[in-house]
This record gives sequence, structure tokens and C-alpha cells, in this order.
Amino acid sequence: MLAGCAPNGATVGPNLAAKAASVDDLYIVDCLLTGQVRRLGGTTFLTPRRPIRTTVQDCRIRGGEYVAYDRADYRTALSVWLAHAEAGDPEAQNYVGEIFEKGLGQEPDYVSAATWYRRAADQGYARAQINLGFLHEQGLGVEQDRTRALNLYRRASGATEDPLVFRSDVTEEMEALRAQLGAQVEQAERQAQTLQQQLQRLTRERNELQRRLAQAEATAGAADADAQARARELAEQLDDARGQVDTLETLFQRASQEREALVAQMSELPEAEQEVQAPASAEPEPDAPAARGPASFAGIDFGRYFALVIGNQEYLYLEDLESPLTDAQRIQQLLQNRYGFNVIFLPNADQVQIMSALNDLHDRMGEQDNLLIYYAGHGNRSNREDGRRQRSYWLPVDAEAERLVRWINNAVVSDHLDRIQARSILVLADSVFASSMASDSSSLLLGSGQRQLNAEEIRAGLQRRSRIVISSGGERPVPDRTDRPHSLFSRSLIEVLESNQKVLRENMLFAQVAVNVRRRASGTEGQTPEMRPIRAAGHEGGDFYFVPVAEQRVAVR
Repeated sequence: MLAGCAPNGATVGPNLAAKAASVDDLYIVDCLLTGQVRRLGGTTFLTPRRPIRTTVQDCRIRGGEYVAYDRADYRTALSVWLAHAEAGDPEAQNYVGEIFEKGLGQEPDYVSAATWYRRAADQGYARAQINLGFLHEQGLGVEQDRTRALNLYRRASGATEDPLVFRSDVTEEMEALRAQLGAQVEQAERQAQTLQQQLQRLTRERNELQRRLAQAEATAGAADADAQARARELAEQLDDARGQVDTLETLFQRASQEREALVAQMSELPEAEQEVQAPASAEPEPDAPAARGPASFAGIDFGRYFALVIGNQEYLYLEDLESPLTDAQRIQQLLQNRYGFNVIFLPNADQVQIMSALNDLHDRMGEQDNLLIYYAGHGNRSNREDGRRQRSYWLPVDAEAERLVRWINNAVVSDHLDRIQARSILVLADSVFASSMASDSSSLLLGSGQRQLNAEEIRAGLQRRSRIVISSGGERPVPDRTDRPHSLFSRSLIEVLESNQKVLRENMLFAQVAVNVRRRASGTEGQTPEMRPIRAAGHEGGDFYFVPVAEQRVAVR
């Protein structure tokens, strides 16, 4: 999977060794803060200790207590949150549920997880409603009930019944409709071909009758009764043939119109089956200002947009890749110039640079902001010691093939996404096993697939937190293939972002990118992009929107 290996006797340079000493401060832990000294009237008292999820460094600065533990063993985290959960805190109840779902160093306890999720969900805590809905959808620890799951998802996202459906239902519905229309088009084509053949035959017969009638009229004398009768018979046959030809021409026109209408109807299906081509000649993009304020559209405040773009191509100990830097540079330009993002660009980033950037985003972003993270580079997956749980990783440029010391666990990235206060976060990951950042491929809710969004639908999508990953492939290795100068995934992504002219929701982006990748990867080892909610990072059913700079402050028609 990773062709490059560390050379024998290779050592980490002094600068990397110094960085390794501080990187542990950037990991997220369950921190138990000390109580606050408060005064009420003439009484001084100490408030109860309060649990939070924050970095090791922040916990230490604030005088908190934490335990450095293996992320596969959550017993220490349980001790931090359990007391507050039992006291009725819905956030703590949800975290306890997630701890049981992940497993206390053993098999997951879905029954206990569902119990805690339900207690938080009953208090209206959206994140717990999403988590409980997933358990009902999959039948984990509770009775499998997709209707109940869907209702929980709707409650979490604040959506009505109409615009919210299962991704699988949308896919099945679109495929069934597409198959039905395709069969109707084929039937209409066969009918039109049959009518055309009959029309051609009758036209030939009509022309032959016209010739024979003209010949009979030319040779028949005034006293030749038999010849005149024959001419009248031919004239009647000709009139009948003309009538049949006219009827067939009408039927043929109707069949052709019906076929054209069906083809037009197929073209109106959601863009999931329409390949997006790159613009024939891209217009120069305007220079981006140093910083962008909030994006607005149709009176809707989308908040500020930030992006962390990482392109890892030149590795110290692993085989170099071909396109990540080119991909990342073009993504950076598009996000900055066309969509107004404030972009942090990390070319060939090591472990500390990536972890520091994730940590710094927490201080830069507010609750109404949006964050996009693009990662292109090596990825890997390893097994737990007991073989029951697999972990996936991003590999910074200082990663070694068989040593996990500088590999960045996707769970660690997810922890940072949970801590960052942004309203919506979208991860675009072009690496192997990238979809494993989200542990489940279901519980993903899509809109109705409308090609144009309205203001009400957009506002609904901005009401809840969104944490979503779109990956270049599933949980199998993605072939290291390029569609020069870009990878298959990034080229499709770039084309969609370049050609888009309107407000674009993340599921619309995914649908177009996925189709383009599948088509370009046909005939080779399959590559199918995936889109998943990151429940562990606090996905609550919201949406991520791209707002082109040219469309900002323009009313929705």
C-alpha cells in the first residue's frame, strides 16, 4: 500500500525530535477543570468541577486534570463525564453514550450507549438525536426501526418531513426513475422506428399507385369501360394510401415528440448523473484580498469562510506522490478567489505543522463560521492489538512506513473538528482509507436533490452544526492514479468548483464529483468517492454551502 519505506538506520533529525517533544500538547483530552471560587452574599463557596474537551496545553494552563490515555481505551474519559451525565447534563450524557458506543477497551456496549443517547435526546440535544437515530437505523442495541431513525434525524436537523430523506432512498428513487425513463425512451425509439419503416413502405406503395394510375389514365379511351373502372379503382386505392401515409406521419411525429420529452425529462434529474466538464476557457479570477468578511446571499448571512489546504507530496521516508501539490495549489486558488475563503496553505506539512494548524483554527473561528479542510497525501490504516478495531491515519511528510509515532490518527482530527466552534465543517480528503474518519456510511441525510436551492431551504441547512467528510474512495486503498496534472478525485472536484455559478450545497458537490470519478476510473480498479457525516465530531444534520463571490448579495429568484 505504501511503497516507500524508511531506509535502514534512518534517524529523525534534531529539529524533528524537538518538535516531537511538544506535539503531545496539541492532542485533545477530556479535561476536568477545577471548581471556581464564588461569593454569594457573605458566603464563599467552590463550584463543582467541570469537564470539557480541550487540548493538553489548554487544560494544563487552566489548571485542569487530565489523563493521557490510549484513544482505544475510554475508561478514563468515562470517569470525567459520568457524574455530570448522571446529574442530567445532556452534553455529558451524549459523551458517555459515545464512550460506550466506542467501547471501554473492549467490545462496544450499544445498549448502554442507546440509554444515554435517549436521555440526552429527550432534552432536545441534537447530537444525541443523530447518534440515537443511527443506532435505530442499524439496529445496534435497539430495535432496528428506520422510520424512528428518520424522525430522530428530522428532529435533530429541524427539518420538515418533505425535504429530508435517507441517502439510500434518494439513490434508489433516482435509479428507479432513471431506469423507468430509460425503458420508456427505448420503447418510444422502437415505436418510432417501426412507424418510420411502415411509413417508408406505404410511401413507396403510394408512389407506385400514382405511377400506375397515371399510366392507366393515359391509355384508357372514352369507350373503354374496363380501363376506366380500373383507373377509378387505382384512384380509390391511392386515396386510401394517402390517408394511411398521413396517419403514420402524425403517429411518427407524436412518437418522436414523446421520445424527445422523455429525454428532456431524464436531463432534468438531479445532477448526480451529469458529468461536469471543465470550462472551455477559464476567465481570469480576481485577486483575493488579504481577508474576507462574512458571505451573504439573498439576505442570508453565511458567516466567514476559512480553509486549511494541505498538499503532501515530497516525503522524507515514503515514496513521493505525483499530484498533491498541484492539486492543493489549484484548490487554494479556487477557494480564495472564486469563493472568498481565507486560506491557510500547508505544502509538504509535517506532523507538528498540521496539528498546530488544527489547534490554531479553534482560536480563529466563531460559531457562525465555516471551515473546509482539504488533505491530499499518503494515508494508511492499522489494526488494534486485539484485531477488533482498525484505525486510519493521515501521513505527514515526516511519517515512517512502519512507525506510527508521527502518523495522525483520523480520530485525532475528528477531536479537533469537534472542538472548533465553526457552524459547518467539510473535509475533502484525497488519500487512502480517508472515509474512515467517519465510522459509518449511513445515517447521512440529503435534501430532495433539487437543482436550485431556495432561501428557506438554505436557512434550514444553516440552523445546525455540520461535520461531513467527502473522500476520494471508501475503506479500500485508492489507486495512486492521476489524470494529469491532477488526481482523478481532485480534477473532478476542481471542475465542479470552477463551473459552478450558484450557491452549492455539499451533497450537490459530492454527487457531481462522484459521477465524474466513477466514469474516469471505469475499466480499471474501481474508485468510488464517499460522503459521510462525522458523528464523533458533532454532526447535527446541518449543511455546508459554497457561495461564489459573484453571486454574493444577489437575491434568490
